[in-house]
Amino acid sequence: MLIDTLVDHALNTPFEAFDEATVNAAKLRLVDTLSCTVGGWQAGGNNAMLELIRTWGGAAQASIFAHGDKVPLQHAVMMNCLMGRSFDFEVAGPEPEGANAHKMVGHVCSTTDPTAFSTAEFVGSSGKELIAAVVLGGDIGARIAVSDQFNFDKCFEVCGTANAMGAAATVGRLMGANHEQLVNAYGILLHMMAGSFQSLWDGVDTFKLPGALAGYNAVLAVELAMKGFKGVKDPLNAPQGYFNLYCHNPQPDNALIDLGQVFYAKGMHKIHPSCYGVHNPIESALEIARNQAYEVADITSVTLEVPPNRIKHFLNQTIAQGDAQPRSLFSIPYGVANALLRREVRIEHYTEGFIRDADVIALSAKVQLVPSDEMAKPHAGRLTVHLRNGERFSAFRDTPLGWGDNPVTPAHVREKYDRNMTFSGRVTPEQAQQGLLLLDQLEMLSDVRSLVSCFVGQTAA
Repeated sequence: MLIDTLVDHALNTPFEAFDEATVNAAKLRLVDTLSCTVGGWQAGGNNAMLELIRTWGGAAQASIFAHGDKVPLQHAVMMNCLMGRSFDFEVAGPEPEGANAHKMVGHVCSTTDPTAFSTAEFVGSSGKELIAAVVLGGDIGARIAVSDQFNFDKCFEVCGTANAMGAAATVGRLMGANHEQLVNAYGILLHMMAGSFQSLWDGVDTFKLPGALAGYNAVLAVELAMKGFKGVKDPLNAPQGYFNLYCHNPQPDNALIDLGQVFYAKGMHKIHPSCYGVHNPIESALEIARNQAYEVADITSVTLEVPPNRIKHFLNQTIAQGDAQPRSLFSIPYGVANALLRREVRIEHYTEGFIRDADVIALSAKVQLVPSDEMAKPHAGRLTVHLRNGERFSAFRDTPLGWGDNPVTPAHVREKYDRNMTFSGRVTPEQAQQGLLLLDQLEMLSDVRSLVSCFVGQTAA
């Protein structure tokens, strides 16, 4: 059965199966992921979850990043995933390759990577085992994701479904589950999935909950299975299994293409907070801001030519005073207005004080998306700023930086790491530098718990 093949892949693939590029891709994902987790510690809704976790108490098993609390593993995983997703800034993917190239994965490693690290802390894993769990969890989660046709209007939120499948592989691998136990864990996990894309339309805190619960549920499922709890025998292909319950147009054989030969490990690393669909408009706005002279008060309108399917889309919504912080992450009008007004894009521009600025709200109301059949690629767009005196400034972007066929460099990711750490105000520069040094040498570490102190608990001077 397919489940047996994937479980064998998760448990028995040795570290030596990964080439240098795969190992480096996994390490770069952790650099990105851990910095976004620390950077997101105070974002909307997170304190509510933290306060609940603190009232629950429990065994001191794993660390909540930035805060430093030691809590039960599933709570640490949930909180770390929640914080890491908070600015939609974390690494996306991993990118599928070969016959599955260019298929949509979403944010699988926004769950699998924090889950892998927290579980590795709990069991005291080596750096090599952490890397293996990062690679295999992302690989399996991405393969499950590309075994369905991604559709924002018809699917469950993939962060709550495919992410959980990948996270279970990381937990089972690191906890030493055997084959039968991990199959049972997947059979348990089948009953614990959900998630709705409505959060993106409403711009609310729940957008980051499916991925956080996916990690929580993966831990619980594996721990239950290892205690003897029994799950569905064929959780993937049974009549009421994963593909028949949660998928729009399932193609299970996609999961097996080049399995064990090609590892989906390369992350798609963002350089701006917000949904990838906002990045090209942001870059176009920044190009105009850098190269043209204008006064914001003289802007009469801003048009963005986009593929026709972007018109009736959650990204095509302006921002208002009463909106929650996540609205700014999923609004092209806000992203464009922020870049034109402030002439730069910083993480803090996506926090409460900045998104409620009257000037940025007024400018966002002038941004209009217009359909254009000339925009062939999904993210393509031509931005035009119209001034009162009749002048027009335009900029065009085809593929956002960091997307699969337009990758960033490791230097971009390291600079992003520094931005997140500085923004957090929660770790010292010395901590941040030590964390980066240890991540660079991760395969040499005998116990990854030596990394934890680099990412928790001190207020920067």
